[in-house]
Amino acid sequence: MAFDGLVMAAVREELNRTVIGGRIEKIYQPLAREILLVIHKDRTKHRLLISADAGKARIHVTKTVRENPLTPPLFCMVLRKHLEGGKIAGIDQPGLERILKIRVEATDELGILAEKTLICEVMGKHSNVILVNPSTNTILDGIGRYSYATSRHREVLPGRQYVPPPESEKQDPSIVSEDIFRSRLWDPSQDLPVEKMLLNSFDGLSPQTCREIVARAGLEPAVGSQSLGELELNLLWNVFKTIQEQLRSGEFKPVVCYKDNTPAAFSAVSLTHLPEACCKQGGISEVIDEFYSVKERREQFRQEAANLLKTLKNEIKKAGKKHAIHTLNLEKAADAEKLKIFGELITANLFRIPERADTVELENYYDPEGKTVLIPLDPRFSVTKNAQLYFKKYTKARQAGIIARNYLLETGAELDYLESVVTAAEHAENMTELKEIRAELIKEGYLKPEKTGSKNAKKQETQASKPEPMKIKTAEGFEILVGRNNRQNDYLTMKLAQPDDLWLHVKDIPGSHIVVRNHQTAGVVPDHVIERAAEVAAYYSRARESSKVPVDYTLRKNVRKPKSAKPGMVIYDSQKTVFVEPKP
Repeated sequence: MAFDGLVMAAVREELNRTVIGGRIEKIYQPLAREILLVIHKDRTKHRLLISADAGKARIHVTKTVRENPLTPPLFCMVLRKHLEGGKIAGIDQPGLERILKIRVEATDELGILAEKTLICEVMGKHSNVILVNPSTNTILDGIGRYSYATSRHREVLPGRQYVPPPESEKQDPSIVSEDIFRSRLWDPSQDLPVEKMLLNSFDGLSPQTCREIVARAGLEPAVGSQSLGELELNLLWNVFKTIQEQLRSGEFKPVVCYKDNTPAAFSAVSLTHLPEACCKQGGISEVIDEFYSVKERREQFRQEAANLLKTLKNEIKKAGKKHAIHTLNLEKAADAEKLKIFGELITANLFRIPERADTVELENYYDPEGKTVLIPLDPRFSVTKNAQLYFKKYTKARQAGIIARNYLLETGAELDYLESVVTAAEHAENMTELKEIRAELIKEGYLKPEKTGSKNAKKQETQASKPEPMKIKTAEGFEILVGRNNRQNDYLTMKLAQPDDLWLHVKDIPGSHIVVRNHQTAGVVPDHVIERAAEVAAYYSRARESSKVPVDYTLRKNVRKPKSAKPGMVIYDSQKTVFVEPKP
């Protein structure tokens, strides 16, 4: 990945072809450091995205639809005031700097046509989007404001003079001659890798582009500048000249490259040093949009998963504390029988116990050995009253024991349920699965519904899409269905599966419900198909990292959902168990 000067030049060329003369219809600010201009030209709408986010600063046309805040931020309102309805008059790039200046002609408050410049600076953590009045070189506002206390070079505040970022002392590669190229690259005072020499000498080139130049020249990646001879310098110049010609003509070859089916790099020029099979060509906006769209989706996925897991772990912690309290109460209630015995022994010996005594030792006729027991008494009360107090304590302790036992069952079931949701969240592979888990937690009261301005929000929530369990086809034609979360588990087991389908679940461990559809074999599923389904069940369970996992299987008609049970919770009987190794 490298949004370098070459990429900015390619973006400039593309925008010059597509949006010059277009009118800015709408301006949005979806994120704190991101704006979106909707530009209409020749019956086509272009969505120009400009981001000053440190990790993903960029400018390009996008097809990705973004949600906008109900209340526009201040910078967005300033842009709307000065630019909305305006015409794109020109787009400039100083040299090969990562700076793009969009000149917009729009009428001011008095109806007078005036030009404003929207300056996009793509410079990592120093990236910014600044609106400037070119007639006075005055800053109208910036998406990132800061004073001299933050930057000694310049201030970005309304009313201040616009000062561009410090200029690079490197050579502009579009105008470099062969002699200058050679003198810059072969410097007797320096012995650096050629990649580093290229990076230090020429503007607009990223480390990725420098690696590409060295690779195209057929040189080793770590070759030093002092190792260069006439042949190597000729090879490097020929490659450099090719890129130089692309710069001058504006005919780039943008490419996005993949690693493990995920966009890993993009460039304005082809990247031959990466596997050709992993690269795909397209327009510069297309490749940038694809790269960042996937990156943002993955980041959103990771963030959503982390948020859900944090909520679940907090709930597990709370449920664990309640479980410990109820366990303690049950242990205390275990002494209830002793209180009853004390009361009965006192009652049986009323006339033998002296009044106002604080203890009494009596024969315990409940003890097979007939041992005596020392019973504490309250001297403030009569012997009869002490017996009544013990019976009262017994009744209270017994009732507390019943309540504690019921609560223990509830908290135990809740902990099992929460662990099953944690497993589903950890094994989720896309946002749809995470949204289903979030919807389930909202329904169960663990999360609050998100506030929305839509009046039909509740209606839309009830009309959620039908769960879609994962499907696996075996070589023999059997269909293995996998529930990836509790919502899918309930739908798969209680609605989709037929009575004679085979049902599987890891024994006593949270995990997915698995169904093997066996319509074509009259209820008979071969052992190797059962084993394959069991391997999948073990893989999509809490025991994924184990070597041998017990998996129960039975017919679907032997599976039942208890009344008021949590999502995904079922009971079953007539099961058999197979031990397997988890496999995806």
